[in-house]
Amino acid sequence: MRRSLALAAALVAVLAVPRNALAHARLVTSDPPDLCAGVPAPAADSRCVTGVVVAAPPPIVRLTFNEPVQPIGPGIRVVAPSGRRVERGPARASGRSVSVAVDAAEPGTYVVTWRVVSGDAQPERGRFAFSVSRPTATLAALPDDRGAALRSGFVLAVLGRALHFLGYALGFGSLAFRWLVIRPLGVPGVAAFDHALWRVTRAGAAALVLAEPLVGLGHALRLGVAGDADVLADVLESRVGLVIGQRLGIALALWAMLTALETGSSVALKLALALGSALAVIDGQAVHAVSVRPLAAGLVTNAVHVAAMGTWVGVVIALLVVWRAADVAPARAAIAARTGRVATIALLVAMASGTVLSFQHLTGTGDLARTLYGRVIVTKVATLIVVVALAMAARRNGVAAPERWWRGELAGLVAVLLLAAALVSLAPPA
Repeated sequence: MRRSLALAAALVAVLAVPRNALAHARLVTSDPPDLCAGVPAPAADSRCVTGVVVAAPPPIVRLTFNEPVQPIGPGIRVVAPSGRRVERGPARASGRSVSVAVDAAEPGTYVVTWRVVSGDAQPERGRFAFSVSRPTATLAALPDDRGAALRSGFVLAVLGRALHFLGYALGFGSLAFRWLVIRPLGVPGVAAFDHALWRVTRAGAAALVLAEPLVGLGHALRLGVAGDADVLADVLESRVGLVIGQRLGIALALWAMLTALETGSSVALKLALALGSALAVIDGQAVHAVSVRPLAAGLVTNAVHVAAMGTWVGVVIALLVVWRAADVAPARAAIAARTGRVATIALLVAMASGTVLSFQHLTGTGDLARTLYGRVIVTKVATLIVVVALAMAARRNGVAAPERWWRGELAGLVAVLLLAAALVSLAPPA
């Protein structure tokens, strides 16, 4: 046992060393060059209106990112001063570069817009200008709603991810409660008790299904669906759509298994819990875990973190649901004690794996105060401390604990899920 703990501690120490993680694509260079790159207020800088002036028409527009990316739809669009599109076919990706051949013989200012999806299935877009022979004011005449669209898309994606995490806790956390608490205690099945728990599982499956359209629409808004109706279809055909489809498939599979689960089949319960494990691994494809090297370490750590958080939140919700059931009154003390042990283990695992993931995406401890990503981590940790205090008070009092303490713990856990959804939607420090 001590040897296993030592090996686990060594693994955490190795993985927790901060390093330059990727995750979230950033434009590094472009040809022709983007003079606006890094300018805090592009609209106030004349370089961002006309861009670099080149003497000869460039045959290719090439963008280079900090990590391999996948073009969304055409990937790159180049608009001539006259308003016509001048790309010769769709953009092609090669490693960290995306390029497209263009016919830029017309003198004046050209507008380049690009849309890509990063390795962690996060959409990114941008635009810049360059001028051939002489500048014109083409860029100033084009509407730029990126700020509003980015904000709306971000909020919608965060809500969708939070709903996904909550659905995971309700759906698979309630099943974990049956497997880890009810089954070992041998609590007899009671119709009212079972019905209440199955309602929780069914609500979780429904939340998982509803979350994916919100995430997909949020990504589409971030990419400019308001100005291009084809963007949503392009998103669904990308890596983003693949992950959304996989998660939606597992949610529907859980829904389809409810009838078998409600018969009390242990085989169905094991299969459902295996689906939950698979979903935790799939979640890693759409978060910063894909930037961890080796990749398997990032995916496994993220899956453990998701499963542990889902179990913690799920067993607390399940305990509150069954607490008032008169039929389980004789077993309340045993259920509360067993739930406390399961929740404590899940908490420790979630905190350890969360620490590993956080350090993987920070360049240093200064990021905790200097960046929004770091401040969200600090807020999440502070919320967890409050939740742990409530949980310890409730566990210490056992059956006599005021129910409001468990409700407070649950409210804090929901806040943690929302913060986690914001965290995976934010770009880590560069």
